[in-house]
Amino acid sequence: MTMLQVHDRISTRSRWRRNAAATLAVILCAALAACSNSTNDADTGGDDSGKGGTFTFGIIGAPPTLNPALGDPAYNPLYQWAYEPLVVLEPDGTYSSGLADKFGYTDDENKVYEVTLREDLQFSDGETLDAEALKTFFTYEKKQSSSAGLLLGSVESMEVTDPLTVRLTLGRSDPGFSFYFAQAFGAGNVISPKAIKDPDTLNTGTAGAGQYTAVPGETVTGDHYTFEKNPNYYDQDAIQFDKVVVKIIANASSMLQALKSGQIQAASADITTLQTAKSDGINVVSAPQTLVGLNFTDRTGELSEPMGDVRVRQALQMAVDRKAIAQGLLGDESLALSQFALPDTPGFLPELEEEMAYDPDKARQLLAEAGYPDGFTLKTLTTPFSGLDKITEAIAGELAKVGVTLEITSKPTPNDYLQAMLSNEYPAIALGYGLNDANSLYAGFINPQGPFNPAHYSDSELDKLYATYFATPSEEAGELEQAINQRLVDQGWALPVLGTPLGYYVADGFKGLEATALNSAVPHFTELRRG
Repeated sequence: MTMLQVHDRISTRSRWRRNAAATLAVILCAALAACSNSTNDADTGGDDSGKGGTFTFGIIGAPPTLNPALGDPAYNPLYQWAYEPLVVLEPDGTYSSGLADKFGYTDDENKVYEVTLREDLQFSDGETLDAEALKTFFTYEKKQSSSAGLLLGSVESMEVTDPLTVRLTLGRSDPGFSFYFAQAFGAGNVISPKAIKDPDTLNTGTAGAGQYTAVPGETVTGDHYTFEKNPNYYDQDAIQFDKVVVKIIANASSMLQALKSGQIQAASADITTLQTAKSDGINVVSAPQTLVGLNFTDRTGELSEPMGDVRVRQALQMAVDRKAIAQGLLGDESLALSQFALPDTPGFLPELEEEMAYDPDKARQLLAEAGYPDGFTLKTLTTPFSGLDKITEAIAGELAKVGVTLEITSKPTPNDYLQAMLSNEYPAIALGYGLNDANSLYAGFINPQGPFNPAHYSDSELDKLYATYFATPSEEAGELEQAINQRLVDQGWALPVLGTPLGYYVADGFKGLEATALNSAVPHFTELRRG
């Protein structure tokens, strides 16, 4: 079987890998900084071809580091300018070459994956990107306790088979590597071996093989990050701008105002302002992507005794009027979701929407059967990022009607929120997780080592389902995805409330940003251009 044949064979399952965290998790970041008042980063225009000048992109939260092996996929709108992925997930769900010329599984069990690089690649620091450099990066990345490092957890060995090819041999079947190496999860954001020897330089600088490279002298950490053209990028004609500035604007309303005033030309959207933006005539690009609700991280009752009873977890699911929340906060009740798969994906079960439909009387009955007729208090973590605090408050209002009080703690910054989540001190945590296929759902959410499973909880029935799923051909995996979804709902793994879009705002005069359900609503940001 040739590499291209393998590439085609895996695309059916891979097309459903909507991100990370995805893994991961769009929600690992929160607002760090207030809006900047600097004015030197508006679009400065280009030459007659439309190229050149400065382009400014707004994001809500600042990353703790510019090192993509340590950061989270939520910061892709920043990382992508300096780091070209190995693989590009196209808007139609197919894969194309990034830094990799050829890629895919070479066996029938999804246990051997090979990457062959393009010829004559260089990093921005002048180092050569060849198979040895790629192996050095994979080895470094795998050692990290980050979402990217977790994705390489199944890798058992790495072998350079020729000057441009690395073979990864896996300890178990794992059909997700093309998706992992694409832009949504970012595990293919390759770093120079020179920088890996001194990784502290990657906190404020970059050493990738992408179109741009960071300019630390023109960057204010937590406020704005400046990138200039990488003279070593393999396709200079593809570079659209002389400079790119990524500006941190924590307030969603201020983000819209910055776009209207021309301070920025595109931005990551906040789900609570999408309707306002559309009403104001702003170009909105979005696609279904994220499960939003409460993650029940304590399923044994160690932190909150009631949460160890599955009847309680099921009661909480039935106590929330999801359609009312979807309509009230997002203006669209069709975004209500009661399960762990989005409509029109293989794992979705329409009957689950009825099974876990709003039924406060049933919720009270289950609470009483579990020994909590008067309800209880549940310690809950949330964050203002992407309006999660508003959604948490809405859920709290619904649960209060059946006697359950959420004792809410809100963490304003990405690091504070992440550290609080990983501390395993909160039995319920505001959740925003990219809904993909069952494989990507496992990576950060079900995996006992995943960041969204801080109590390292496991379920033997799920383990059996996944063992079968990982080794099943994609065309036969639909029923297994549904069984995994059903098990998660039955066990009250979390409280799904909304299936929300991941979106972006784009100013008039710019194009190229394509976010679809089939590319995980994570575009290739360097495709942005005037036109």
